[in-house]
Amino acid sequence: MPRARRNTENTQPVTHEKLVRLVKSGVVSHSEAAQELGVTVGQISSLAWSKALVEGGEYSEVDPTAANVRRMRDVEGLRWELIAARTGESVASVKELHGDAENSVVSGRRSTKQNGDDEQETTTTRGRGRGGKTTTGKRATAAATPRRSRTRAQRQAGRGNNPS
Repeated sequence: MPRARRNTENTQPVTHEKLVRLVKSGVVSHSEAAQELGVTVGQISSLAWSKALVEGGEYSEVDPTAANVRRMRDVEGLRWELIAARTGESVASVKELHGDAENSVVSGRRSTKQNGDDEQETTTTRGRGRGGKTTTGKRATAAATPRRSRTRAQRQAGRGNNPS
């Protein structure tokens, strides 16, 4: 049986023009914009929303210099996407300007500068007991510490009235 065709009418409710129009009308919250368009917040990418904020006049454009990127990230506390939108660069390039590219971890590979090595590849460890990975939470703490043996009195109390 053939599949039914999807209605192609208005399958793209979020466009750059609609986002800019919302910013110019006074909507400056990502969640408010999603509510106005009738979509979830996840359907509007952070980079698209940031570009609309810049184009709508909420934020000004700045030169893509290392000092400007550090100021926006460290002092103003802006997200990488908004910094990229304000500078006109990509997220990766503004991270590189800031200096965070050396500390990023992507799919188990860590790029570090150690003793003149250009790149060192490490893999993530999985499971219990390997490596010095510390975690928080009740389950992680129970798994990380060995279980103490029960005493004779505890074993007998656990059996209750079971004679076997």
